[in-house]
Amino acid sequence: MNKDNTASVIFKTSLDGLEVWEKGIKLDSFLEDNPDAARFRKSLSSLLYTYFRNKALIEFAVAKFARKVDPKFMRLLSIAVTEAWYHTGIPKEMAVNFAVDHARRRYGAKPAGFINAVLRKAIAIDPEKLEKEAPLVVQLNLPHVLFERWKKHFPEAEIAKFAKILREKPQFTFRLLKEIPENELKDAGCSEVRTDFDLSPFKFYKTSNPDAIFKNKWLDDGKIYVQDPVTVLSALALNPQKGEIVADLCSAPGGKTLVLAELMKGEGEIVAADSSFDRHKKTVANFARSGFKNLTVVVSSAQNSSLKGSGFDAVLLDVPCSNTGVGRHKPDALWRFSEKKLKELVQQQRKILDGASVLVKPGGRMVYSTCSIENEENSMQVRKFVSENKEFVLKEEKQILPSENNDGAYVGLLERRKTVE
Repeated sequence: MNKDNTASVIFKTSLDGLEVWEKGIKLDSFLEDNPDAARFRKSLSSLLYTYFRNKALIEFAVAKFARKVDPKFMRLLSIAVTEAWYHTGIPKEMAVNFAVDHARRRYGAKPAGFINAVLRKAIAIDPEKLEKEAPLVVQLNLPHVLFERWKKHFPEAEIAKFAKILREKPQFTFRLLKEIPENELKDAGCSEVRTDFDLSPFKFYKTSNPDAIFKNKWLDDGKIYVQDPVTVLSALALNPQKGEIVADLCSAPGGKTLVLAELMKGEGEIVAADSSFDRHKKTVANFARSGFKNLTVVVSSAQNSSLKGSGFDAVLLDVPCSNTGVGRHKPDALWRFSEKKLKELVQQQRKILDGASVLVKPGGRMVYSTCSIENEENSMQVRKFVSENKEFVLKEEKQILPSENNDGAYVGLLERRKTVE
C-alpha cells in the first residue's frame, strides 16, 4: 500500500473511531478490535488522541465558520483540522482533500462543497493565536460540565495547572521488574521518575523514545512492566504479606496483580477476578513473563462474585470510574464525562464495594481505588460505606492529583474489625 492510500485508510478509520466513540465505545476498545485500527494503531492512536487533546479549540474554530453542523460532517471537519494543524507529516492540502473526497463519495457534491469551504478557512487560522483569544474553558481543553464542576472544588489556578498536564502527551513510563544496568537505561534515553508520593520498593523510569525500549526487548524478556507510577499505590496500601490469601477484583490486565505478587515474594495465594475473559488473557500473559506461580485467574463480576464467603486476608478493589485523573493517557475520557454517568458509576461502585466487602475476613483489609479525582467516587463513597457498615473502619486515604510524572488516583484503606461493638 502506497503512502497516500495508507493515509487515506487512516483518515477513514479515524472517522469510524470517532463515530463508535460517540456511541459509547471506548477508544481503546476500538483501537484493539477494529482490523484497520490494529494495523495502523500507532498512527491512528496518535491522530485520535491528538484530536481529543485539542477538541475544544478545534470545535471553537469550526464554530467560527459553521453552526449546528451535522455530527457526520463534524467528524470529517475535526479529523481534517487535527491533521492540518498538528500532524506535520501530512500537508494541509492533503488533509482537506481527504475530507472533501470522502464527503463527495458518501454524501454528494453539496456537502463536499460545504466541507471544503469550512476547511479552507479553518486551516488558514494560526491555532496558537486562536487559543490565546479563546475563552478559558477552551484554552484548558475541558468540557464545560467538568470545568464548572471543578471550579466548585479547586482554585482556578490549580485547575489550569492540572488541565494543562492532562492535555499533554505523557512520556513512556515503566516499572523495573528485573535489574537493568544504569548505563543501558541511560543509553535508551531513560530517566528515573520522581513523584510526591513514596514508590518504594519500586523504581519507575520514563523516556520519550519508547522505540529504544522495544528494540532492547525488555518488555518481552519480562524486565519491565508498562504502567503509571500511581497504579502501585493501591497495592502498597493493601500491604499484602507472604502466605496471605489475597483477592484482586476488577484485576485485568493484571498490572496491580503483579505488584501484589512481588510484594508477597511469590508466597501465598492471589485470586485475580475480572468479568472480561478477553482482558484476562493479558493477565495470564503478564504473569507468564513474571515467573510467579501463585495466581488463580477467575472470570467473575466483582459485583456478583462467585468468591463469596472465601475469607480473604486482603482484597484489592480497583473499580470502574469516570477516569478524570487519567486524561494524559486517555484524553477521550474527559469528554465522556457527564453528571448522569457519574451518578450511574457511583451506584455501580457501591454495589461492587458491598459485594467485595463480604470477602474480607474479620481482621482483614480492603483497598478501594479509582483513577478519578471526583469526590463522589472517592472519599464520599468510602465514608458513606463505612458509616453504613460498622464492621469496617477507614484507616487511611490518599487523593493524588495528576502531575507531569503521574496520573490522578484515589486510594482508601479499610479494615474489617475482628469484632463489632
